[in-house]
Amino acid sequence: MQFSKKFRFLAASVLALQLTIPAVASAEETSDTIAPSWMKQADYVALGDSLAHGMNEIGAIGLGYTDFVAQVLQQEGFITSYNKGFAYSGYTTKNVLADLKSDVEKPVTGFGYTSEQAKLRDSIKEAELITLTAGANDLLPILKESLATSVNAVEILKASQEAMKNIAAILAEINSLNPQAQVYVMGYYNSFPYLNEDVQSQFKMLLAVMNTTIKTTAEKAGAVFVPTIEVVAKDVANYLPNPENIHLSEAGYSAVANEAFLPIIKASTLWDASTAIRVNVENSTTIQVNWLEATDNVGVTKYNIYVNGQLTSSQSADKTAIILENLVENTAYTVAVKAVDAAGNESIQSPSVMFTTAGTLSFTDTENHWAKDFIQKAAKAGIMKGYSDGTFKPEQNVTRAQVATMLVRSLGLTTTEKAPFKDIANYDAETQQEISAAYAYGLIKGNNGQFNPGQPVTRAQLALMISRAYEQQMKQAYVAKDGVPFTDIAAYNEETKRAISMLYEFGIVTGSNGEFLPAAPTKRSHAAKILVNFAEQLK
Repeated sequence: MQFSKKFRFLAASVLALQLTIPAVASAEETSDTIAPSWMKQADYVALGDSLAHGMNEIGAIGLGYTDFVAQVLQQEGFITSYNKGFAYSGYTTKNVLADLKSDVEKPVTGFGYTSEQAKLRDSIKEAELITLTAGANDLLPILKESLATSVNAVEILKASQEAMKNIAAILAEINSLNPQAQVYVMGYYNSFPYLNEDVQSQFKMLLAVMNTTIKTTAEKAGAVFVPTIEVVAKDVANYLPNPENIHLSEAGYSAVANEAFLPIIKASTLWDASTAIRVNVENSTTIQVNWLEATDNVGVTKYNIYVNGQLTSSQSADKTAIILENLVENTAYTVAVKAVDAAGNESIQSPSVMFTTAGTLSFTDTENHWAKDFIQKAAKAGIMKGYSDGTFKPEQNVTRAQVATMLVRSLGLTTTEKAPFKDIANYDAETQQEISAAYAYGLIKGNNGQFNPGQPVTRAQLALMISRAYEQQMKQAYVAKDGVPFTDIAAYNEETKRAISMLYEFGIVTGSNGEFLPAAPTKRSHAAKILVNFAEQLK
């Protein structure tokens, strides 16, 4: 039986309260600690070995990095459920892969589930967030043997290659089950910091190679690599207190969660609240701000309006707009809206918008970026927009919704039709109209009534959308002059290969070492370059 996210969010909240309130507490003593949110509440599944399981420096199972990640995300309204029951101490990459293929069923260790057992493949299909920690146990036997004698680089690299092969297979299996899931792969830290300097130097070199390899493997599969080596190295005595045990202390796991994983996870487009707010500049001193309703496990009671960081007014929960008057001409403003519940919890991730009463275009994070000129051209042409905090976020992945709106703006497409997608209702009316136009003109397609607007666009998907835009404008399909220019796109269909060939022959993309990296996500800076150059081709 499938339960709605709203139901599971309530269940997770109740469980969280049960875990934090003594059994003897009365109803009056219970407290709501869950903040309101505008983000999609996600399901989180942790896969891997003892680091995900939570084994500490004395060999006992306690709180691992996945627990600390889940605690923060749940309290800030990011997730409704969490399960680390598929992570197990001693697991190698082969074990994780075997579990995936055999669809194991294991007890739930976490919160937000309505049953005590869960099947792995179903859990993967329903998850929006997945972390993977694996490979250490593939290498440990060889490492320990080498460190007792001398570092056997050949055997270590051989085992590392086998582990990377299995990790690639794990990521491919996850992608086949749920291509929209955000997957984060943990990098290796120095687990032998107490060895002598000669051995340390050799091991650090191998560690650098292994981290580079796992990073490449993860990113080729569309996953995100999470480096941990520097975080752990900051405080070895506290984070790795037992020289005889490679596992982190609770403080170490907390540091890995808060300093390595959470900043990257929270930056995901999955939880981009910027689409929940719009500002309409009525004149040089007056603007109207509109926002979407926030959600809460109990209920939103009001919205606080902040102008340049100062609380200026509050609106009741049934109002989602405000007019701000008597603003200063030609002045920059940042307006943020924060939802508040009856317990006084204020939303953490809240929508905000930055504007100037004179409409000046500026981005605070592109001055020294290689794509600055492309970004300025894209913004000036109205193809791309910045974020409400005044940034452009050039290194952030571009989403399916963003690409659809960019292409529609660049081509000047409009429609009165509505797209048949069930998952764009949380976007503002303008964005919904632009997505509808992209669908009406054949630039995008959905899957079972879903558009997955918040998911990153892969390089192959972007090429395909642009190719369809070309066909829409030129009224004919592009005919490639030569063969497929890249070695890693052979498995794609003919339409996609033709689209990639078009971008290559137009000089818009060049690839890297003969590869296009079709499954890799597209960064906003690269999207700006590609769209600006494509617009030039259409002139």
